[in-house]
Amino acid sequence: MNNFPHIKVLILNYNGEKILNRCVQSVLDNDYENLSIDVIDNNSQDASIILLKQKFDNVEVHQTGKNLGFGGGYNFAFNKLKKTDAEYYLLLNNDAILSKKIIQNLLINMNRYGKENLYAPKILYTNSSKLWFAGGTYNKFLGIARHIGINKFEDNIFYKAKKVDYVTACCLFISKSTIDLLNGFDTDYKMYYEDVDLCHRASIKGFKSYLIESEPIEHEVSYSLGNHSFKKRYHMFLSQIKFIYKHNNFFIFLISCLINFFILPLYWVKRIIRI
Repeated sequence: MNNFPHIKVLILNYNGEKILNRCVQSVLDNDYENLSIDVIDNNSQDASIILLKQKFDNVEVHQTGKNLGFGGGYNFAFNKLKKTDAEYYLLLNNDAILSKKIIQNLLINMNRYGKENLYAPKILYTNSSKLWFAGGTYNKFLGIARHIGINKFEDNIFYKAKKVDYVTACCLFISKSTIDLLNGFDTDYKMYYEDVDLCHRASIKGFKSYLIESEPIEHEVSYSLGNHSFKKRYHMFLSQIKFIYKHNNFFIFLISCLINFFILPLYWVKRIIRI
């Protein structure tokens, strides 16, 4: 694996008192050794960083001073780490739990398919064999993004490594050179679609997104907002509209908005019926 390059694991944290240490420990339990862990704290109001420092003395903490959001928090770290010797970043949600060989497998796939590309593993709901993510697809004109295999059972359906439209930033493996070339995340998205936008901009430059074949990791989905909250859906809809506006001409944007305003009420009717 080319002399085991330095991988920097970047964990974005906001009020992760109950989950942050668990995430960090899963990184340290990984089989890959040449890594360092940096936690970017988005002005947490709980004891998550105090507890982190009590348990781990080998984790670097970057305090943003205020809540910069998802993309802003990571961009804060990218700017501070311009001169790092790390070749690769692993972006990781604080509510994720890594499997033992995942970092090694991500690096193997990057060496196989190309350093400039973006990679992610399959992701399960925490303590479940049910899939949350097995690759992502999106429609540029309608702004609709979805997870492949969501709510399917991994023990019944096997998703092979393949090229996909986008990979989730819940666990995103990317070279430092690629993230620098893309200028990090677009902070116009306050919440959601940052990863869809990043992968779309990467595809314009000829880079690809890959789901890798490996043991899945786990993810406590929407720990901060709740999986079915109105606030979550509201922010997703706003980001969807921003994505359409950014990547299409104004005529397509207007048509797409009209279509989405019809689709959204249908979604909530369907959700209420299911509940």
